[in-house]
Parts: sequence; C-alpha cells; structure tokens
Amino acid sequence: MDKRGMSATFVAYVIGGLLPIYKLFADEVPAWTVVSIRIISAFIFVTLLLRLTGKFKHVKQLWQSKRQRNTVLGAGLVLGGNWTLYLYAIGEGYIVESSLGYYINPLVSVLFGLLFFGERLNRAQLLAMASAITGVLILTFGYGKFPIIAFSLAISFAFYGVLKKKAAAEPLSGLFLETLVTLPFAMLTLGVTGANPIALPTEALFAIVMLGVATAVQLMLFGYGMPKIPFVYVGILQYIAPTLTLILGVFLFNDIFTPIHFIAFLFIWLAVAVFTISGISSGRMKMKKVS
Repeated sequence: MDKRGMSATFVAYVIGGLLPIYKLFADEVPAWTVVSIRIISAFIFVTLLLRLTGKFKHVKQLWQSKRQRNTVLGAGLVLGGNWTLYLYAIGEGYIVESSLGYYINPLVSVLFGLLFFGERLNRAQLLAMASAITGVLILTFGYGKFPIIAFSLAISFAFYGVLKKKAAAEPLSGLFLETLVTLPFAMLTLGVTGANPIALPTEALFAIVMLGVATAVQLMLFGYGMPKIPFVYVGILQYIAPTLTLILGVFLFNDIFTPIHFIAFLFIWLAVAVFTISGISSGRMKMKKVS
C-alpha cells in the first residue's frame, strides 16, 4: 500500500465533495458563466504548473501520439459536459440529485468495465446493480420523473474514466489538453452571453476561480494517487465525495430530502455496501493467491 497514493486519492475525493461550497459566494452567477470561468482558471493554473515544473515536454510527447491525443481530447470534451451539467444542477438546487449521480457512478463504471474492457460481474455485483436499479425506480416513481441529472452525471463521468484509462497519459499533461480543448467553448460562451467576469462581485469571482483551481488540484491528485493503490480502495474512497455533497445539500443548502429520497438512497447505499464488500473480498483472494 502506497501511503502517499492513498492520501492523494482521499484528499481528491474530499475536495470533490466540498466543491458546492462555492455556491455560498456566487449563488446569483449563471451556470454558464461559472463553468466558463472554472475552465479558464483551471487551464491557467495547470499551464503555470507545467511551466514551474518544466513538464511541457510531456505535453509534446502526448500530442505526438495520435491515439493518446485524440482520446485525451475526447475525455476533455466529456469532462466539460459533465462540469457544465454539474454546475447547472448545483446552481438550480439539485444538490441531492447530483450526489445521487455520483453514488450511481461506480455502478455505471462496473457496467462500462463489462462493455469496454471485457470484465465480468460476480453474483454480489449483480445484486448491487439490482439494488441500485430498485432505488432509482423508487425515486423515479416517488416524485414522478426520471432522475435524468443523476444518470447523466453518472454516465458522463464513467465514460470520462473509460477514456482516461484508455489514454493512460501523464496526469498533468493530460489535464492540460483536457482543459485546452474546452477553452474555446468557455471563451465563446462568455462572448455570446456578454458575461464580464471582472464585473462580478470580488468574492463571487474569487470563489469561482478557486473552484477551477480546486478542480484541477482534485484531478491531479486523483491521477497521481489512483495508479499507486489497489483499485478496490479507489472504489471505497469514491463514495466520500457524494456523501459530503449530500450532507451539504441537506444541511447547508436546505435541499429537498423526502422519505421517498431516504428509501431510495437506502437501496443505493445497500448497493454501495455490497459492491464494496465484494471488492474487498476479491482483493483479499487475489493477495492470497499471490502470496
């Protein structure tokens, strides 16, 4: 077990779970403006880090590999869409549904592992999938509509993970290209909407800029830590972020959390528990075989 890798991954998910705090300082700023400033500030921060660390050579190497370059650029577009939807959901008060999306995400990742990497589901994982589907159905019938935001967040971030795994790029240079490909959309959005970041209240602008910086730090920590620890622990740590987001939504932003939500989340949490226990058992069996 790499302690630095574990610590980096843990901190990455804590940062991810606390990102909605920006809403306290920039609640009136439109989601399109927020996501544009987030992309621009993340790009500038990553560029400065590349300059300071002298790692621009890795960007050149990544660009010269057509397969890696196209995969990373595709991942950047998917990530940009995920960011936009996430900030729209947070801005419109769908914080609990956003957390539901990131609870579902690991289960979607399991399904994508089956589809894209030829992985197989054991009985426990099938039970977890069934429990998660039950929770979503309860939530759907409970308030009369399909949780489209939750599922869109889960699917887009899982697909982003697929592309990142296929690209296998150096974390910082990969993140540079991911933010670079979305930069024109951010600039265009600011131009079309007529938004002027400089005209925003100082605390709102600072909060959004720090949101971009925090996002970049989160993704870099995740890119550093994930390869250094067993994947089963990544799966366990992954639930830190949506749990913190759920707590913020209910207790800080007074988001709606009805008995129907509670019952539905129980099934989701059961799926999480079964999935986690299955992963730990599988990891122990593999370690026994190796020893």
